[in-house]
Amino acid sequence: MDRKIEVKGERLKVKGLLILLSIFIFQFLVPSCKQNNWIDWKTQNELWLQANKSKTGVRTTDSGLQYKIIADPTPQDALPNSTSTVVCDYTLSLINGCVIETANNVSLYLPNMIPGFTEGCHKIHNNGDIELYIPAFLGYDSDKYTSGSYGEAEGSGTEGGTYFIPPFSTLIFSIHICGVSGN
Repeated sequence: MDRKIEVKGERLKVKGLLILLSIFIFQFLVPSCKQNNWIDWKTQNELWLQANKSKTGVRTTDSGLQYKIIADPTPQDALPNSTSTVVCDYTLSLINGCVIETANNVSLYLPNMIPGFTEGCHKIHNNGDIELYIPAFLGYDSDKYTSGSYGEAEGSGTEGGTYFIPPFSTLIFSIHICGVSGN
């Protein structure tokens, strides 16, 4: 009987340690919105991109965009160009696994998209699948980089709202191209 109590006590200790570990990881991976402390988040994203570029199949363009072609079944088709409209399914997430948005069968005019998304769509043909790893300077903070005010990066959406991408965020898009027009 004493042995059962001892085992139960050990389980409680393990559960307690797991809870503390989860809290630590959550605090490390998710920036503090109330303190607006984005410097740690920026560093985490830079380190993540550095590690990601050495993964199998990941390529890096001259601009710094990282991508991985998952499937490209129709390479004889024309690639989307900078004035194309693509119909696609996509999921947008952050390096901490947080899914920001999913869309199916959406029509996107590439000149209206963030630079990294547009560049990445030029890499895949109709019916292809690609993952894009877009650094902040090719994402929603791109205007801050080009204007020289990167320290004032804002991300996208409303802080505390249901849709918010923190400043300095690497954007991870999983995209399936369903159709291309306007080449």
